[in-house]
Amino acid sequence: MTEIKLDIVRHGQTFLNTLNRAQGWIDFDLNEHGREQAAATGEALKNRQYNLVVSSDLKRAMQTRDIIIQHLIDKPKKVYEDPNFREVFFGYYEGLPSDMNWRIIAQQHGYQDHDDIIRHESLEAGRNMMHDMDPTGQAESYEHIAARARAGMRKILRNAKDGDHVLLVTHGTFIRTIADALGADTVGNFPTNAGLTQVEVTDKHIKLIEYNHKFSD
Repeated sequence: MTEIKLDIVRHGQTFLNTLNRAQGWIDFDLNEHGREQAAATGEALKNRQYNLVVSSDLKRAMQTRDIIIQHLIDKPKKVYEDPNFREVFFGYYEGLPSDMNWRIIAQQHGYQDHDDIIRHESLEAGRNMMHDMDPTGQAESYEHIAARARAGMRKILRNAKDGDHVLLVTHGTFIRTIADALGADTVGNFPTNAGLTQVEVTDKHIKLIEYNHKFSD
């Protein structure tokens, strides 16, 4: 059995983050503050020895990854991108204000906002509400995101050895979905830019160690 430690970092801030818009698969660069956040995380992690570094194939994740690697004392020998770790695809709702999206979806189901959905039903229910209400039918369901996560984790395990420490740079809603599936309370608790979530991964299970540790503002 292969068991690894996995440090999961959200990308640094982008322009669309400052507007609180649904970024999804829209491919935005980090802004200056986002680069500073990535550098702060890299500095905090500089003494960790990562055997493998993986990121989403979207620019904001790859840029965050590269800045963190610059700060590591021991550089990883293996680095790759995996589209399985892209942000959730929001379909019709891509690029629109997140609060507006969720207010519309929630009110159609008798709730006030996204957190209200999670409190009374679940994050999974909210994700599936967006999927069902998307007129294009393209917004990802909870199970589709979970399937991507499982596929990405299996690839990491194939590329890692027992006892390895792996860094994964990905996206906020994607990380929140993983944490939710592992039992974290995510109501009002969205992954911070360049924040850290830690899990233990084996061939048979994933265990949440820490969710949403913040290194910078």
